[in-house]
Amino acid sequence: MDFGLDDEQAMLRDSARRFVDQDYGFDSRRALVDHGGGFSDAHWATFAAMGWLGAGLPEDAGGFGGGAIETALIAEQLGRGLVVEPYVGVAVLAAQLLRQSVDPRARALLGALVDGGSRVAVALGEGQGALAPGETATLVAGGPHATHFLLPVRGDDGVALFVLEAGAAPGARRDYRLVDGSTASDLAMAGEVLAAAMPLAGAAWQGALAEAVAHARVAACAEALGAMERALWTTRDYLQQRSQFGTPLAGFQALQHRLADMLIAHEQARAAVHGALAALAQPDADARDRAVAMAKVQCGRSGRFVGAQAIQLHGGIGMTDEYIVGHCFKRLMVLDRQFGSASEMLAGLARHGARLS
Repeated sequence: MDFGLDDEQAMLRDSARRFVDQDYGFDSRRALVDHGGGFSDAHWATFAAMGWLGAGLPEDAGGFGGGAIETALIAEQLGRGLVVEPYVGVAVLAAQLLRQSVDPRARALLGALVDGGSRVAVALGEGQGALAPGETATLVAGGPHATHFLLPVRGDDGVALFVLEAGAAPGARRDYRLVDGSTASDLAMAGEVLAAAMPLAGAAWQGALAEAVAHARVAACAEALGAMERALWTTRDYLQQRSQFGTPLAGFQALQHRLADMLIAHEQARAAVHGALAALAQPDADARDRAVAMAKVQCGRSGRFVGAQAIQLHGGIGMTDEYIVGHCFKRLMVLDRQFGSASEMLAGLARHGARLS
């Protein structure tokens, strides 16, 4: 991702790229998924030490003066490594929501999030909006490893925001692992959950929630760009190394065309993400939501195409658990579902034209 990056942004991107190359190899990732529960405290401490958890926050909110471009740069590189720790759910969605509260308790929790001491997950309702009492939030990214949950709840007077300590209502939460090895939770908004939750001061939470979800959707799209890149170049290298009839597979024109189609799909997704990042900086919420939804649609479609083509061009090895390409496809499918899938975004655009959260 390149918007004519300044020196600090380039250093931020490069630091995330080095982490993936040096500390998040495919074998290490498999071990983390198979035996580490899909989360590493050491990796999360690295995220905090490198400043990634506060990279998208202004300085007056305890961050490092960045914004959506900074979090997208980090997310893209983490996507390239198929990182399963919930960076986007915590450092983007939860952080962007907390920063809009003037409540001292929210500011303290945000500071702990940036320092890595707290991991905050956001429980969203149907359509990735506020929850209704009695509703169950599903696919809460990073829920099993969260220290706190943010609960945006609809009421007669609009949307209120509550914070719940993770151990306060254990019977209301169900943890599980997703197909890509990452973790998630379902959280039922039963009476005991709201009774144990603490309201946070603030106003206009509906607009704040829509803005935070928009940021998270764009960051998830950037993460998908990284996973697509990994699948694309892994496939290119495979075709260059394998031979048939004494000729590298990369020399066959039909396979060259399919690889070119994968590259085009990846670049289409990148262009959509660039458009969404530009829209995040505009005051028009309708235009923002439309551009973000379009990016989510394009990244979902491109991700499915690139992942499927990568598996097909590899043949049988692409289906094995020991090889990375299948894991790229699984990660892309999970990223498509996070914060609203491509099909949900497309249906929302058809129904409402812009506002999707």
